[in-house]
Amino acid sequence: MPSVTDKIHDILLPIAESSQAFIVDIIVRGERTSKVIEVYVDSDTGITLDACTEISRQLSERMDEADLFPGRYRMDVSSPGLDRPLKLLRQYPRNIGRRCKVRYMDGGTKAVIEGTLEQVTDTVVTVSKGNKSIPIPFPDILETYIIPFIK
Repeated sequence: MPSVTDKIHDILLPIAESSQAFIVDIIVRGERTSKVIEVYVDSDTGITLDACTEISRQLSERMDEADLFPGRYRMDVSSPGLDRPLKLLRQYPRNIGRRCKVRYMDGGTKAVIEGTLEQVTDTVVTVSKGNKSIPIPFPDILETYIIPFIK
């Protein structure tokens, strides 16, 4: 039986795609009668507030029609922002050239590198630190955060 998150995903997918967006994450939390749904969407060129508002409107209508929650719920649709880790390989290319912190598995042990996102292929993310380029297989990445530029 599909989870409520799976059901939201199935409702959201065509709405996001019609806005040239993709789903990054869906988080459902809260009490049984007062749920909070956090939906993170993005696009290859960045998501706008107008796009998030339209996705939220359509998703809310479809969820109400499907009667997913017996009580009240609050839904927030937004971009992932810099405080959320990159989750999908699709998010990496537009962050090339930015500083990042990557936690990953390196031969069975956890490793961390902080450097510049240098290159992205279908299977590998390369981070440079100084003169050294470190290729990291995408399946080995535990989490990646973009480090904001601070003057």
